[in-house]
Amino acid sequence: MRKYQRHNIITLFIAVAAIAVCAGAYPAGFQDIFERKAYDARVRLCDRLKLGSDATSGKTIIVGIDERSIIREKPLLFIYDDIGRFLRRMDEYKVNTVGLDVILVHKQSEKLRNATRIFLAGGKARVDDSIDRTMEGIGEKLDRSVLEPIIDVSERVNIVQVVHGDLVPFFYGVSPLIKNMTIADAVLTDGGFDSNDGVIRKQVFHASARPSFSSALYQLSTGKPYNGNTVFVNYRMAGTIPFYRLDEVMSGKIDKQLFAGKTVILGYISGYEDVHATPLERDISSGYREGRKNEPRQKGGKMAGPLIHGLILETMLTGTTVREAPLFINIIILIFLAAAAYAAISYLKPLNASAALITMIAAFFIVNLTMFSYGYYFHLFPQSAVPVVMAVAVYPYRYFVEEKMRRKVQKVFGYYIDQRVLDQLVEMDSEALLAGDARRICIVFLDIRNFTRLSTTRSAHEMVQFLNFFFGELTGIIQRNAGFVNKFTGDGILAFFMTGQNPVGDAITAGREVISETGRLNREKRFEKFLGDWEVGIGIGIHYGEVILGNIGSQQKMDFTIIGEHVNIASRIEGLTKEVGASLLVSDDARAAAGEDIPWKSVGQFTVKGIDHPISLYTVE
Repeated sequence: MRKYQRHNIITLFIAVAAIAVCAGAYPAGFQDIFERKAYDARVRLCDRLKLGSDATSGKTIIVGIDERSIIREKPLLFIYDDIGRFLRRMDEYKVNTVGLDVILVHKQSEKLRNATRIFLAGGKARVDDSIDRTMEGIGEKLDRSVLEPIIDVSERVNIVQVVHGDLVPFFYGVSPLIKNMTIADAVLTDGGFDSNDGVIRKQVFHASARPSFSSALYQLSTGKPYNGNTVFVNYRMAGTIPFYRLDEVMSGKIDKQLFAGKTVILGYISGYEDVHATPLERDISSGYREGRKNEPRQKGGKMAGPLIHGLILETMLTGTTVREAPLFINIIILIFLAAAAYAAISYLKPLNASAALITMIAAFFIVNLTMFSYGYYFHLFPQSAVPVVMAVAVYPYRYFVEEKMRRKVQKVFGYYIDQRVLDQLVEMDSEALLAGDARRICIVFLDIRNFTRLSTTRSAHEMVQFLNFFFGELTGIIQRNAGFVNKFTGDGILAFFMTGQNPVGDAITAGREVISETGRLNREKRFEKFLGDWEVGIGIGIHYGEVILGNIGSQQKMDFTIIGEHVNIASRIEGLTKEVGASLLVSDDARAAAGEDIPWKSVGQFTVKGIDHPISLYTVE
């Protein structure tokens, strides 16, 4: 097995190991840790860039009990009466369902009696019975102020009452007797991923005897259970869902027509209780007015529980939850990105590969975010990390093995190969370059006419000076046109072209410039100091075909050159320039490779030594 094939197998093995490491983030639990942050980042970007739908169903209204404003006006215990009056108002407004996201834990008759005893006697002496009865009476009146409306209104309006574990309302014992009342679980799914970090991202509905608050509201709003067990909260609606304060509703500031047939959620709005972290950067709090968007407060992403319940319900009603792709789809995406990264690393230079990897990651993130805004949730981690892991895993091997080979080739050939040619050859296959490789290239032979007769008339010193001067001029022309001067053959030059977009076109351009430059040097008598009044003539033969390109020679002397029958054909074509009377001849194969844009002129068919059939030759007008 050739070395470079073995290197490819090793790098492929390293790449597969890198894929396994990234995929191993799932069972190891690392995926969950990083994906939480990636999910939050997408929610924030969608909110900031206004991506995704923020249109609500129009079936949900949030009413907040702003504890700060209520406490300023009256003791908090009188909230019972406020809730009772609110329920009657909702009955009057003909709402469909009222969700009570408040738990009236204390029976006020008992609470006031006990509080009075402690206040008057420090809890040590018996308080007068009349005081007991008076305080109990006040408490019973407060209890009835909410319980009687609940019993009465539930005859016509659906009521959903939340409970939280052992935390239940004081009327919990009689709730089964209250018509159209549903007891629901108020617990929000903190975190939404396996590791709980307290951020509310999604609500998971567990199959249990007690429904969740939002699922109970959904069923009463639509008349059917929710088809699914997970809802990712659409926080884009946080600024559009109707949200009013209790005092606004009770004072009649809000048009009652807005409530007809709706689901209304009532809950506490405070800065310390039932407040949860969200993926957002801005807090959504109270201070709402009809027809006004929610205004952001300080950064932090805090949100009151009633609003989150409302957002979960609206996400269900509008069908705008994101749908998480199955694990196997995410693994397929991971493998695809790994393959693309491996191709970039394998076939591009390190700097270009790095740019390609960065572009790949950026494009993946943009596509991922766009799909997320449309409701399709594909994991960002470890998928976005796999190109980096692939580079970190493969490049050390490439540097110490393949780059070592590259440096060796550059050292061997750097002294006598044009750098552009060398770079392309090394990128193709470094080891093949050392061993020899078959390539289709354009071959150019250039010869000085009558050089043998000329050399008999001038001294050796003059001839060497002339060749150095003339070949220096011609070499510059060839190299400017993406050609490589392979060797000097005494009175001629063997060159080849292979790196440009059109190697034959480059060769013909170089040939025409050489002819033009030779004419100029003759006219300006630049050769006179070497050759006297001798006028220099040249012949150029151009052919296209497959040759062997490689380092040929022995341990004592190596030469990088091209060999093969097509090299000989190019030499024979150059030899026909005198016979045809043209300075430039091109074979039919070269003409076909160059295209028809060049002004060709046929000079006929000729027999060439080494080929059993005549070949067509052309010159350029």
